[in-house]
Parts: sequence; C-alpha cells; structure tokens
Amino acid sequence: MRCASLVNNDIKPWDNLNHLKMSRPASGSKTVKKSMPATAQRPIKTASKVHPKTGAKGEAKTETKSTARDAFMKKVQICMTTYNYADDTVDAKGKSERLTAINDLQAMLNDQRCVVSNILPNLELVMEMIEKNIFRPLPNKKKSTNLGMSETGIEQEEQIDPSWPHLQGIYEFFLQLVLNDAIDVKSMKVHITPRFIQSFLELFDSEENYERDYLKNILHKVYAKLVPRRKMIRKAMNDCFLALIHENYKFNGAAELLDILAAIISGFAIPLRDEHVTFFKMIIIPLHKVQTSSFFFEQLLRCSMLFLSKDRNLAIPLLQGTLKYWPFASYLKETLFLTELQEILEVCEVSKIEALVPKLFKRIVKCISGSHLQIADRAMCFFENDFFLNILKSYKEVTFPMIIPTVVHLADNHWHTYGPPLL
Repeated sequence: MRCASLVNNDIKPWDNLNHLKMSRPASGSKTVKKSMPATAQRPIKTASKVHPKTGAKGEAKTETKSTARDAFMKKVQICMTTYNYADDTVDAKGKSERLTAINDLQAMLNDQRCVVSNILPNLELVMEMIEKNIFRPLPNKKKSTNLGMSETGIEQEEQIDPSWPHLQGIYEFFLQLVLNDAIDVKSMKVHITPRFIQSFLELFDSEENYERDYLKNILHKVYAKLVPRRKMIRKAMNDCFLALIHENYKFNGAAELLDILAAIISGFAIPLRDEHVTFFKMIIIPLHKVQTSSFFFEQLLRCSMLFLSKDRNLAIPLLQGTLKYWPFASYLKETLFLTELQEILEVCEVSKIEALVPKLFKRIVKCISGSHLQIADRAMCFFENDFFLNILKSYKEVTFPMIIPTVVHLADNHWHTYGPPLL
C-alpha cells in the first residue's frame, strides 16, 4: 500500500533529499539565531577542592594559618624591642605598640588552638623573648629626701619603676604560659635550665614588691609542674640561701623564697630524707643569725615549725641554734626569738632537753632582768605557758636557784611601775 501511495503521488524517496537541499537559505540572506536561555549563558564554575574529612577549603585554610602565624611572630618581635622608659616622650608610638602586642599575646593564651598551632611550635622564640625582657640589671630605687611616715604621720607615695607596666605584661604572660595545659612538661623543661633558674633567682633581689610577687608565683608553678626539674630548683635555692648566710647578709626576696619553701616542706614525706634533714640543719637554723632576718622572720618561723611537725627530734637542734645565734643590741629580733623559743619548747620532749636547761634559763633570766620593758614583758609571758612551767618544775633543782633570786630582786627594785605587779 505504501509503495502504491508513492507511485500515485509521483513522489520518489530521493526527492525528499532534494527538497531539503533546496530549503537552505541563500547565501545573501540573513539567518536569525535563536536566543539561548539565561541559565545557559552563565559561566560554569569549577568546584574547589574540599578536604574529605574537614570539609574546609585547603588553600584558604593554609592561607589563614600562615597569616595568623605571621601575625604572632610579628608581635613577638615587637615585644623583644626594648626602650628607654625613663622618658615618656621618647619612642611613644613604639612603646604603645609594644603594650598592645603584649596584651594580644596574653589574649592568644585563652585560645587553645592558637597555643597549639602558634605558641607551642615557637616556644623557643617565646622563651627568648621572655628572657630578653626580664633578665636585666635590677634598678636601684632612689632614696627619697622627704621625711618618712614616722616623722610626718603622712604616708608617702611609693616610687614605681617606669618600666613596670611593660614588665608586668611579660610576667603575666609567662605565668599564664606555665599554667596552660597545652604546654606540656616535655616541651617546657627543655628551656628551664640551671642557667635560667640561676638568673631567675637573682631577680628576687628586686626592690619592687610587685615583681617579687610575680616571681614567687611563677617559680612555685614551675616547681609544681616540672617534676623532673624539682631537685635542680631546690639546689639553686639552697645556693641562694647559703650566699645570704655567708656572703651577702641581705637579700630582698628571702621572704618570698621561704614562702615557696614552706609549700615544698609541707609536701615532704615522713620520715624525712637525709637531704631534707641536712637542709634544715645547714640552711634553716643558720638563717637565724643573718643580720636582716627580722625582715623574713615570720616565713622562717613557719618553715622551722613545719620541719618540727614532720620530725619532733629536730626541736633539739633548733633550740641549740636559737640559743647560739641569740641576737644582741636589737630588741625587735630578741622579741622575735622569744616568740620562737616559746613555740619550740611546746614541741620539745622534757626528757631530752636536760643538757640545755641551764643555758635556756640563763637566757630567760637575762631577758627578764634586762632594761628593755618589751623584752622583759615578753619573757614574763613564759610563766603563763604550761609547757614552760612543766620544764621549770621538772628541773627545779637547777631552775629555782636561777629564777627566784632574780624575781625577788626585780619585785623590789624594778625601775618601771608596771614591773612589780607583773613579777
């Protein structure tokens, strides 16, 4: 049927091809292009490479890390720059930038990711920056020509080192660095060397109370964190105390070091090791003879009593040392020694001090009969102490002949009106 239709219509199959060829436009005619949809005209964006685990763009993340690291390194370099802080008008812009950089470094310690990525890999540079700031010749305070509190009754304003605002930021940064959990012991102990500890202890001689407080807190935290460095730190402190006893006789930071030592002693195990007993006999007891011991006597007394709480047998050597190094020509130190002597007697076993009874009561009688009222009054307080009265009665053959004649004589002849009633 199909072939029949083709024959009837006189159309051959190849005529269709000729019809298509004839339907092409002439060469001179214009062709109209159909416009494409708007979506098809937009350029195709190639997807950036994404990390398979984090989903973050690798290149952008690397660039951000690099920028943060460069900013951190720049701030550290700024903090390494030192200026003349005596004149506020010189390098004012640089000093301001330095303070800003110090504050920024402190803020970085609050971000643990920043600590791990920036501070920890560059810990050597950070410690170098800290050393360059704090290890310096200590300034001497100029003695004021104005009259003091005792002369005027008005408290004078204390002079502060002009560089302290810059140093305080460094000390605060160092303290927070030691306390940061991301800074592990293995990384930190590399930089805490004997030379570092020696230089650090020399800073305790600073006349600035604020600086010594920071030094005390930092050293205490370093000792607590770095267990492998504890023995080294104790040895350095021993050398510092030995120099105070036998060479310098004056050290501004003795009270702060004894505060740290008290915390260390309280952690000693019982029974005490031989090295700790040696330290007590070679350091703690001889410190009583230092001329300036009145400035740190409270801390020294605390350390002494902590040792006695660990081992009561140490009370006898301490009593011997107290009587041996008894002060003279200083009523303040003598009053302090009387206070310590009373506390030692409360720990001593009565049966073990027989050999020291004559020397002990000779000293007490001398204090009672002395010309200084405060010393005499403090010595009379011994008779209100039950432990002392027990010793007095236990060795009455020795003590009564020494005490009674002196008391009777002073009751009749003491120069002060309050003396006879006390006696």
